[in-house]
Amino acid sequence: MEKISEAEYEIMKVLWEKGETTSLEIIDVLEKQKKWNPNTIRTLITRLLKKKAIKIVAKEGKTYIYTYVIGKDEYIEQESTNFLTKLYNGSINNMLVNFVKQDKLSKKDISDLMKLIESEE
Repeated sequence: MEKISEAEYEIMKVLWEKGETTSLEIIDVLEKQKKWNPNTIRTLITRLLKKKAIKIVAKEGKTYIYTYVIGKDEYIEQESTNFLTKLYNGSINNMLVNFVKQDKLSKKDISDLMKLIESEE
């Protein structure tokens, strides 16, 4: 999967929520949320098409209907793997140790993790 930028991710979020939609509907959502220019949004849609992260499913007159190719779960899994690889040499253990040392995990978080680990054994 080709890397999706933060801006492109905003387009993906709209598509994941709607399933199928037009560029005008995407523009409507992101103009309100992000105050982005419609041309910027169209450019991002074009980039996502080239990356094959989204596709055109239909055409009604001059209007295209888009949907996602890369699902939200697939995207999250890939980004999680990239994060772990980049910062922690792919080790969840190293990440958790770092979070515990930095007080990023509460006692409840640690307890929940312990329960999860015990249930997997």
